[in-house]
Amino acid sequence: MQSDSLQGIKGPNLRTIEERLKKTGLALEYFKAFEQDHHDYHGHSCIEILFVLRGNFRHVTADSSFDESAGGLTIVNDGQYHSLRTPDGPVELMNIYLKPALYPLPVLPESLGNRLYDIIPLHPELGNRLNSIRHLNVRDTKKIQSLLIMLYEEQNENYTGREAAIQSLFRLFLIELCRAAPVRESFPIEGYRPRIERVCTYLEQNYACSVRLDDMCKISGLNPANLCRRFKEHTGISTGNFLKQRRLAAAVQKLRTSNDKILTISHDCGFSDISRFNRFFREAFGCTPSAYRNNLKNT
Repeated sequence: MQSDSLQGIKGPNLRTIEERLKKTGLALEYFKAFEQDHHDYHGHSCIEILFVLRGNFRHVTADSSFDESAGGLTIVNDGQYHSLRTPDGPVELMNIYLKPALYPLPVLPESLGNRLYDIIPLHPELGNRLNSIRHLNVRDTKKIQSLLIMLYEEQNENYTGREAAIQSLFRLFLIELCRAAPVRESFPIEGYRPRIERVCTYLEQNYACSVRLDDMCKISGLNPANLCRRFKEHTGISTGNFLKQRRLAAAVQKLRTSNDKILTISHDCGFSDISRFNRFFREAFGCTPSAYRNNLKNT
């Protein structure tokens, strides 16, 4: 698919929704009968979460396509081009728009928090091909639907304590999001993808340790040159950048949820020295780890 055929970044359709997103970093948009018989490729300068209440449609991205149906939930990360087509008629949709820089994600229990930062990168610099678009199977669709309807009503009605209610409901929604199982695309046993996924799992589980290229080669059964090439084809980034993203994501979680010293966080997340950690963090987030923590407290 040629990039020159893709359209630009789009914002939410309703002005009030767009204004709320800019002001608070969180907004919901409800489509009672969304219908589109042609592809309209676009991206958003925010994270978009789509939940299908009724009907089905074809969800197409620059790399693949996927059939969505009632109860399906998809997370489209910052700037990812995609399009919806509804060959079988109108669908009922709820869209959630999120800017983590403006609306800090709530603290969840550690096991869920790790999952949350995996499926919703806190910054575009922490995105890659594997987390650009996520399809999830929701365990309890009625619960998700109820939470989103209550969120939508709180957003659009000036109830007393509205923002506190939105925070509580959104936290419950994120817990259900983390409990949802990822939809695994089928792939043949032959080929390189299973080998590269083993390497990804290894990096996810051992990011805090010293990781050697030789170890990844043994896990994948590939020589260094072939491993690096296949890994980048699969994830869109190098093994080194993948590992750096995982370490930075872990560091952000610790900055948000603990009072550990910056030096301790740097060490616990696998960075060889504090200056290296500070440099990588500033490159990704535009500020030092201590400034990030202070800004979060002020927010």
